[in-house]
Amino acid sequence: MKRENIYNNIDEVLNNIPDNYKIMEETIDLDVQKDFFESTKNLEIDPQNDKIEKLIEQINHPNENIDTIKVALQKLALIDSVEAYRAIEKYNELPNELIKDWSLLSLQQSKMVMQSSLLDEQQVFISTGLGGKNNNLRYYLIFPYNNTKHINKTQSSSLKSELLFFIEKNCGEVEEIDFLDSFASAMVLLPIKTPIPQLIKDILKECNQLGNFLTDNVMITNMKKFNTEEVIQILEQYDQKQS
Repeated sequence: MKRENIYNNIDEVLNNIPDNYKIMEETIDLDVQKDFFESTKNLEIDPQNDKIEKLIEQINHPNENIDTIKVALQKLALIDSVEAYRAIEKYNELPNELIKDWSLLSLQQSKMVMQSSLLDEQQVFISTGLGGKNNNLRYYLIFPYNNTKHINKTQSSSLKSELLFFIEKNCGEVEEIDFLDSFASAMVLLPIKTPIPQLIKDILKECNQLGNFLTDNVMITNMKKFNTEEVIQILEQYDQKQS
């Protein structure tokens, strides 16, 4: 019941997304995103002290403080100006590695401000930890094996072929598939309104005709790609809760 409620809430959110949305394609740490957008909400631009020329000078000065550059990038991103956008775009060609993600977010923010002004309508910006591609969101999927550490070649081939079939059927793309001890993982791209719960059910139904080798506790996230140790820890914690 709890899982169904979560799916229903997700469906409600997705159905309310307008058609003019944009997806951040880059993979950016969620903590950086949260910091950027929360601090931007409280940012005020002083027309007297925050001239575009001064802000551009700050982001390009070799000895400027990192925090000053971050704020200058945010302020430039909020200004409806081609000059401000081009300055951020140029900075992103060779950014300080410490704030590379921050500068990418500033560029996206500036682009949204420009588009909203030109099109005279509010633009919707969607950003996740794994990013996306061509207006598709990127997801990391984990398929735990059912009471075994290994599956045979026939079973792994089945999972691979069914995953490819159902993802492509939903106008998506499979970027990678890995078969490890205790679980298989996949990185996929899917349109934002894909009925993911049903897609997973279809994959499991077809695969488990070959010996019920996958559990129905598939993990789906667009936050980050977990390493093997993290996945094993998550699966062990889940098993402990179920026992």
